[in-house]
Amino acid sequence: MDDLEKDSAHELAELLKNGGMNCGLMTAQGFVFMRSSGSPFTDTPTMFNEADLNNAVALGLIEKQFVTGSFEWEWFVAKK
Repeated sequence: MDDLEKDSAHELAELLKNGGMNCGLMTAQGFVFMRSSGSPFTDTPTMFNEADLNNAVALGLIEKQFVTGSFEWEWFVAKK
């Protein structure tokens, strides 16, 4: 991973932290979007791709969690 990829991963993690505690990142067709909880959920596209997300996980900036309930999905949240 080069410095530009690390910078993108850090920017993505910062975006997530600024989103608040009820936000997470999800992927669809290689793109990353931010999901905010509520009724209904709000999905906001980001300028990041799945490679940026994977780099942020590899750097230990974010982690995968599974959400269960009426619907089940996986999303990524800021590491505590």
